[in-house]
Amino acid sequence: MRILLVEDDPILALIAASMLEDEGHEIIGPAYGDEQALALADSQSIDIALVDINLAVHDEGVALARTLRKRYGIASMFVSGQTEAARNNTDAALGLLRKPYEPSDLGRCVAVAQALISGLTVLPMSVPASLEVYSPALTCNRPGA
Repeated sequence: MRILLVEDDPILALIAASMLEDEGHEIIGPAYGDEQALALADSQSIDIALVDINLAVHDEGVALARTLRKRYGIASMFVSGQTEAARNNTDAALGLLRKPYEPSDLGRCVAVAQALISGLTVLPMSVPASLEVYSPALTCNRPGA
């Protein structure tokens, strides 16, 4: 999958990118803020976005996830410690991978997101304990598709 990684902590972003690349995914970014993420989405083909909620000092990631879906048809998965903000905005993303998470949970999160986007059933046993799935019916269609 082509994954837009949006994380304001450069070390966490590089670790996540490395883990996902090791699993065969192509990383777009990482983007360290919402403007950079939108610029990448404007110029790249992206299958899913992994979005931190708190990108500076506010919850910019929530608005970013909504914009990615509305403007580009890109579904997002929150990857954040901001559980309350995520739970208050379940319409914006497929779910939340809570920080801190186990390294293997990141790849499993992407697999769950891919299944949801494809309309497949996700078995509870395939969902890591750190992942909350919000909206399996969230529709994300590429513009013009």
